[in-house]
Amino acid sequence: MFKNAKTTLILLTAMNLRLAVTAITPLFGTIQRALHVTSATTALLVTIPLLCFAGGALLTPRLHQRFGAQPLLLTSTGLLVIANLLRPTNTFCLLIGTLLIGLAIAALNVLVPIMIAQTSSSHATTTRLTSYYAVTMNVVAAVGTALAIPLAQLWGWATVLRSFALPAAVTLGVTLWVKLPRSPRQTQSTTADHANLLSLLVHDRTARLLTLFMGLQSLVFYSLIAWLPDIFHALGATTTQAGNLLAVFQLVGIPAALVLNWVTNPRHLLWGLGAGYLVGLLSLAWTGAGWWVAASVLGFTAALIFSLALNLIATSSAVVTTVAHRSALAQSVGYLLAATGPVLLGQLHDVTHTWFPVLGLFLLLMGLTIGLGFRLAHRLANHH
Repeated sequence: MFKNAKTTLILLTAMNLRLAVTAITPLFGTIQRALHVTSATTALLVTIPLLCFAGGALLTPRLHQRFGAQPLLLTSTGLLVIANLLRPTNTFCLLIGTLLIGLAIAALNVLVPIMIAQTSSSHATTTRLTSYYAVTMNVVAAVGTALAIPLAQLWGWATVLRSFALPAAVTLGVTLWVKLPRSPRQTQSTTADHANLLSLLVHDRTARLLTLFMGLQSLVFYSLIAWLPDIFHALGATTTQAGNLLAVFQLVGIPAALVLNWVTNPRHLLWGLGAGYLVGLLSLAWTGAGWWVAASVLGFTAALIFSLALNLIATSSAVVTTVAHRSALAQSVGYLLAATGPVLLGQLHDVTHTWFPVLGLFLLLMGLTIGLGFRLAHRLANHH
């Protein structure tokens, strides 16, 4: 019974991991008009959480060692409730609320795998719980994205933003009821950890390639999340259609990780991913049906390349501590790199007043990502 309660808490926590970041993007146009802000400002609603995720990959493990999972989970979900309720008040609250949401989710991103490890009794259970949490996270984010515009038309955009507090409020309530174990304190110094990561960045070429690959594919994904609704709208889609297309973009990513079970050679996979990026972008020119092809193909490609990035990190060394350090570096610096994307592309649109240069830059970034992937796959193949 207790184990079931902890599993429920993990899945409830997963509901909060993307919703407030990705489901807001279909409302960007509405928010810009309501609060009289630019595209670059609304891009911060995706960029700020990414910067927080970068810091969270380094700081949360230390907070967990000091305070334990329970206090950290209570604080993070409580912060999510307050921040979501506060966010629609005005431009200042919108940005401060987004910062608080980013900090809260950054902690939860690291906490969920720790909670899974504490709950699981076998490797099979860990794998199953991890897949359940990934599916829960993606389904809730996709449903929230699809419903954002219709609900905003019924109740107003501010009410929709405040409704993102509901899953966090439920999680907070369950956290008060379920008791989580405290992890034993570790004496590893923070300074030593930072020195290790800096040394890794300077001396480990594989770590640098993994970090750049992780960062570039995340930059492409979060930039697509931020601007696809506006791009579809500019091409002639209604705001409701644009929201639904973004929901499809997220939903098709759910089964993408399964492909790794069938295609084990990264280089074969990268040819398909390169084709996916290209077909997805070109399909935007095909009005109507092409938009659905673009959303589906780009969504599947972006989700699959993320799974590939995680897999390449996990299999980059037979030494567990090396993998752990490479993972921390790739996620922290990678998210910092990803954070530049939405703002940079939003600024480019504000200057040029058209999405064509943005699409051209997308093509360039996608090409760089695939090229880097081939270099990384070649290096790992030669070192194994």
